[in-house]
Amino acid sequence: MAAFRGSYDEVKVFFTHPVGLLNDFREFAEGDVVIVDIAINEAHANELISTFRNYPGNITFVDHHPPPLSASLEAFNVEFVRPPNGEDASSSELVFRRFSKHLPRDYDRVALYGCIGDYADQTSWVKEALGRWDKRQIYFEAGVLVQGLEGSRRMHDFKRHVVEHLSKNLRPSMLSELLVRALIEAVNNEELYKWVKANVRVEGEVAYVVDPPGSIGIAATYAMGLTGKKVGIAAETRGETLVMSLRAVKGVIDLDRMLRKVTLLLGGSGGGHPEAAGARIPKARFHQLIQQINDRVAT
Repeated sequence: MAAFRGSYDEVKVFFTHPVGLLNDFREFAEGDVVIVDIAINEAHANELISTFRNYPGNITFVDHHPPPLSASLEAFNVEFVRPPNGEDASSSELVFRRFSKHLPRDYDRVALYGCIGDYADQTSWVKEALGRWDKRQIYFEAGVLVQGLEGSRRMHDFKRHVVEHLSKNLRPSMLSELLVRALIEAVNNEELYKWVKANVRVEGEVAYVVDPPGSIGIAATYAMGLTGKKVGIAAETRGETLVMSLRAVKGVIDLDRMLRKVTLLLGGSGGGHPEAAGARIPKARFHQLIQQINDRVAT
């Protein structure tokens, strides 16, 4: 938003996800489009190719997730911005580096918040950028931002307000509602930890919880950490579908590649990163997925 404000009459912000990208693009896209941090859903790859190739505006796709298995990125005919040299760079870093010529240098701290929030704070760019700031302040602001947003799920108007705030290079902690939500979320996370500890279940090397009272990403991490198992899953019931977040110990399984393949066979979709991913499958197939994971975990 900050980079484009001087070049366009209006900059609109929409929130989507891998499963919803295709339909949301068809409904809302107009003018030049920048897509950020959305993994390409394996089931929609070919339809996205057709949709993008027929779109009259420019499309820039900034993403750090592994590419789809079923299609080459060249087939999409858009500008892809990807991590350099295989680095584990966040999309936040990639956005700043791609559009930095349109921004004052001190906007790098906004990018740093995203890098820290995405556990991607060990790249050479992040280390260099952090050296220009007081690290303690940057990590504090990143914590406020991440916690506050986690406590604002599905509140898209509020999140657009946060985007507007950050586009002015204002600190997250200066937005009082965000700060209050972060404090509330900190209390909620402590209660979530206690709940996971009391309700976690184990099958083989998979620890899981269903319908935790809070973030499924954090609950998946708690499930894995509390049990010492190699994979943690937290699932949220939505009708006959389970929406899941998965975490894995580094090196034991590539969750992204496994989920891209297995979830299609189970009537769902999934993907993300080797150690952190998401998935949606029919509720009745949940334990089949757990078995598939156990079959693939490195022993």
